[in-house]
Amino acid sequence: MAEVQVRKIEVFDTSLRDGMQQPNIDISVPNAVGLLERMAAFGIDYAEIGFAGANQFVNDLAVALEPADTGVMKLALFGRTRGRGARVQDWPDAQFILRHKKRVPVAVLVVKSRLLDVMKSLETTPEENLLMAYETIAFLQDGGMEVIVDLEHAMDAACGRRENGNPCDLEFRQRSLDYFHQMIDQCARQKVTRIIACDTTGGANPEEVGELFSSLTKSYPGADFGFHGHTDRGFGIANTRAAILAGAVQIQGTLIGTGERCGNVNLTTVIGSMQLRGEAEFVTSEALTGLTSLAHSAYTSFGLDTPHSAPIVGPGAFGTWAGMHGSSERKNPGAYLWCDPTKVGAIPVIGVNAQSGKANIILLSESLGIPLNSAQAQILVDNNQAMMEGDGYTASEVSFKLACMKAMGTLRDSFSVKSWRVIDESDVIGSRYVQASMLLSIGGSTVTTTRAEGAGPVDALTKAMRHELEKWYPSVAQMHLGRFSVTAIDVSAQDTAAHVRVTISFHADGHESWTTAGVSSDLNQAALMAIEDGFHYWLLMNPE
Repeated sequence: MAEVQVRKIEVFDTSLRDGMQQPNIDISVPNAVGLLERMAAFGIDYAEIGFAGANQFVNDLAVALEPADTGVMKLALFGRTRGRGARVQDWPDAQFILRHKKRVPVAVLVVKSRLLDVMKSLETTPEENLLMAYETIAFLQDGGMEVIVDLEHAMDAACGRRENGNPCDLEFRQRSLDYFHQMIDQCARQKVTRIIACDTTGGANPEEVGELFSSLTKSYPGADFGFHGHTDRGFGIANTRAAILAGAVQIQGTLIGTGERCGNVNLTTVIGSMQLRGEAEFVTSEALTGLTSLAHSAYTSFGLDTPHSAPIVGPGAFGTWAGMHGSSERKNPGAYLWCDPTKVGAIPVIGVNAQSGKANIILLSESLGIPLNSAQAQILVDNNQAMMEGDGYTASEVSFKLACMKAMGTLRDSFSVKSWRVIDESDVIGSRYVQASMLLSIGGSTVTTTRAEGAGPVDALTKAMRHELEKWYPSVAQMHLGRFSVTAIDVSAQDTAAHVRVTISFHADGHESWTTAGVSSDLNQAALMAIEDGFHYWLLMNPE
């Protein structure tokens, strides 16, 4: 059987332009530069840095990129064709793009390709819109720019859809389709680098996308087509795959699926899912092992948490929390995985929560180098029911390690909390007094009392514990509490008696940060569990 040739597909990222069009997302200029450098090192072909002259961020980023190392990745600016009745030489988008052509050599022009939008949005004639596109493309090409054309509403134009996805009447549908091909033919004759068919509303399906790209590649053999998809119907990934299989040479999207409404196509999902199945090649196999790391850095750069269920790159992408599945994985590793996680730089995860059986606990403990036997696993379950049910060990691998060592009886008896109390008093004028006190056993032999005031219970409990432990273990002075979060669990069923999960991160100069967790129906108790684990882990890693 002849070997099937896998095509190399270009990846165009628009995270810093289209991906920013959603709430609760932000990125600084330094983080944007760093992310672009990581994209370049990974093998992304094109990266759009913003809408030409749209805001100060784009101006600042264009300047900050001057010394940045983006390798062979091409940087692009997005802009509009000249306005109705305007001179292209005076058009601000074109002027801004040309000012930055030395560092940003690619122009992406959005062109209205659906007749409905020409008439209603641009309020101009079809002939004028063709001229607007022609003149702007020619002007930028004459200025030394590489030009990519984004055909807005291309899928709706090709499929005869108007507002809200409603079908056009037959006569207007044909006129709209004819105009769509007029625009493509003009762009092809101008030899733009890529002609991108955009599913602007996210309303297309894979069959429609495949049919369009099969037709385009046959009708315009000298042109190269790409696809820009959205996920409004949940078909974004499938539509992008259909475009590639039907001849697209470039895909556009955002690295982690950010963007307007339901988001752009998630490039990490497309890259990982298709390349691991041998359907396309986007980067080298060596570079592909950095996919998970790149995605996580993108989430961090935009101030977002990595979704647990994000395909391929999420914390749960190659994990199982089900007891039966964990048992099978122990006997036959990979039985519940669709690919080898190491090929995208991930590792299989065995989770422990209320759905897990002893098999998961044993398997996870083995993977962490603290193997439990069946009896010890049962001890862990019996002594940590709240942590299991409240996903405490999903939130903190450190707390799970410590629980394993306690079940085995191997955790060093550095200290333990015998009793504790928090006084938290407030009055109507806003004054507040918080004091924590506790009875500590040090090394199993010395019992001492410690207390401290704080800005709140977590602060007071941490200070009280630190105050005494530093006397016995001076290295404790090096570690500090970073941030903590509180999550209420099953409030709808338990109301004010609901359990809470507290996660706390710790850090120390020259050491990797670590996170601990506690679960209880009492907020202060949950916080104390996480604090205690935080100090225990430090002393475990830094014995004195």
